[in-house]
Amino acid sequence: MLSWLLQRVSGLFLVYALAVHLWTVHVVDSGRLSWEVITTRLQDGTYWTIYYLLFIPAVVYHACNGVWGVVLDYNPPLASRKPLLLLFWVSGLGLTIYGYFGIQPLLGGG
Repeated sequence: MLSWLLQRVSGLFLVYALAVHLWTVHVVDSGRLSWEVITTRLQDGTYWTIYYLLFIPAVVYHACNGVWGVVLDYNPPLASRKPLLLLFWVSGLGLTIYGYFGIQPLLGGG
């Protein structure tokens, strides 16, 4: 039940994140995308830091949980479910950490 709820919550947040992205790129920046525009925007304040601190784990959770649902649709043997679930959690944690390290320099975190 919790994974079902979190899938919906993360999905709603991702819809919001997409709307923010589209508004920022197409209205605020008027489609003028360059490295300087993007890095300046990301370093302008704590809003973008909070945005990406929430966005990265939401994407990873939503993707991993969605793929896990597909795996369960194929009804794998019970003995292989626990190792597969552990693999998904470890991979998700690794991807989240990788995402944080990847975005940190762009947010002004050196």
